[in-house]
Amino acid sequence: MSPPKGFVKPKRPYMDVLRSLALVLKINRDLSEPVWFCGEAQHGTWGAWPLRITIWNIFKGSGGEHFYNDFRLLSFQSDILLLQEALLSQRSMHYLTPPGFQAVHGASYERADSLRDGVMTLARVGPHGEPCRFLCKYPEPVLKTLKAALVTFYPLEAHPWPLMVVNLHATLFRSVKRAEEEIDHLLAKLPEHKGPILFAGDFNTFTPAYFRAVEQRLGSIGLRYVPIPNDPRRSLDNLDQIFVRGLTVSDIEIDTRVQSSDHFPIRATLRIADV
Repeated sequence: MSPPKGFVKPKRPYMDVLRSLALVLKINRDLSEPVWFCGEAQHGTWGAWPLRITIWNIFKGSGGEHFYNDFRLLSFQSDILLLQEALLSQRSMHYLTPPGFQAVHGASYERADSLRDGVMTLARVGPHGEPCRFLCKYPEPVLKTLKAALVTFYPLEAHPWPLMVVNLHATLFRSVKRAEEEIDHLLAKLPEHKGPILFAGDFNTFTPAYFRAVEQRLGSIGLRYVPIPNDPRRSLDNLDQIFVRGLTVSDIEIDTRVQSSDHFPIRATLRIADV
């Protein structure tokens, strides 16, 4: 599915960029409660049905009402959503959590206006155990803001291990060597897990060298990259990826109809592989 003719990726107004930069000049990295919860899940465990997955960098919700309309449609069509650049308060998190979902937000940092930037995973099944938020090894230069990964587990019917879901927003400005170190840093912190894994998000793999480095490191724990047929994204926009272990992928696409962010969402249908 190619981008609509004449599509221009949205950009933040100049003054909004300046205001946002001012708010991250002084940030709080040492959060006593880096993980927030919201909502009540529809199910207690995953059954035999396929899992409809959406991965989307939401551009801090800068798309306004268009963003909320897109988000409501995507959530209606999904069982798990992995969001990056989820900038919100507890009140806006409540507004962004649809009925039947439980949301988990892992904060990278808190801005001067008390909004928290980070990653958020929403699912129609409640998480098993305590979610974990891990900060990336290296901050962004100049502003020293941090990116994060959120790890959640979901119980599976008729499977001895739960599904591990890793939602990552990787650091943007770093060398390929530091990209490798960033993944190694995260893998060293992951809990030991023998079951299926969905590892996805915004990897900021904007060159083939970055992608190869990430793919090699994740392959060390058996994660397999899921290619997207007829991927319409330019190489510099090929930032969001899906890696799986113990899962089969029946459908995957870039949804170019969604134009309220500078990233198109990835939508996929997964099934748990036989034990």
